[in-house]
Amino acid sequence: METIMIQEADAATLEVLTFALQMEGYRVCSLTDNTENVLDLIRRHHPKLVLLDCWLSNYSGKQVCQWIKAHFPRLPVIAFSCDNQIAEQYRLLGFDDYLKKPFDLDLLYQVIRKHLPQQKKRRYISTPA
Repeated sequence: METIMIQEADAATLEVLTFALQMEGYRVCSLTDNTENVLDLIRRHHPKLVLLDCWLSNYSGKQVCQWIKAHFPRLPVIAFSCDNQIAEQYRLLGFDDYLKKPFDLDLLYQVIRKHLPQQKKRRYISTPA
């Protein structure tokens, strides 16, 4: 089971993302406090992808992305933003891809599978008793 690390400032959005990714068979590591040492968390949890809120309170998403890329250059970092300009700016900021808020679950899964193609879909389907 692949691990995805998420840093999202909004608790409700983080909860939806976590649930949606777990339903697809991913393990989720939430980075709730942007003062935590991101690099230590990556070393500890070995995520295969990072979803990063672009506009953090203490640091810019660009800074955090640059820290990650300096130490883990092959780790995909996906920008997650409400900014209307994110489609034009994500590469300039150092991100591998982006998701615009509000997000569509199918697009979320599509972007993740683009960067983690080996993960098989594992949707939970209820069976009649």
